[in-house]
Amino acid sequence: MRRVIVMVMLGAAVAGRAAAQEPTEDNPQRAEQLRQLIEDRFAARAQEELGLNDEQFQRLRSTSAQYAAQRRGVEQQERRLRQAMAFQLRPGIAADQDSVARLVDALINVKGAYVQTYRDEMKALSAFLNPVQRAQYFVLRERLLNLAQQVRTQRGLRADSGGARPGLLRPRRRP
Repeated sequence: MRRVIVMVMLGAAVAGRAAAQEPTEDNPQRAEQLRQLIEDRFAARAQEELGLNDEQFQRLRSTSAQYAAQRRGVEQQERRLRQAMAFQLRPGIAADQDSVARLVDALINVKGAYVQTYRDEMKALSAFLNPVQRAQYFVLRERLLNLAQQVRTQRGLRADSGGARPGLLRPRRRP
């Protein structure tokens, strides 16, 4: 288990360093390469830690890829909604109350859709993984996601110190 954490951390660190050198927002091909590298390393670790045979491994990869693609779509939708919300909540400009209400409702719905992809994925995994394997997979993935979030936060802090990042909601500064 400790090896998994170390490998995931190394993968995230490599991705973080590479992303810092070459921003992925400006280079979607690079972002996809980094995502694929991390997914490949994670899958190999999952196969080892969960004791999967080749058939289970292939089914896991296929199922995970399907739901990861769905989640990326949901994440893109959430980013668009957050940008629209940030536009509505610009300091010094009155927000359109109806638009803000619709955006808040849409954001809540998107969050629910995101969670539903995990429910659906766990149900699909139950066709070929036992409950212990699913739990182990869930824990491994949560650790990876937490690590990825830490890397994003660190990148964001570095970016914020060098200038503003468009599209993010920030608290209004009070004089």
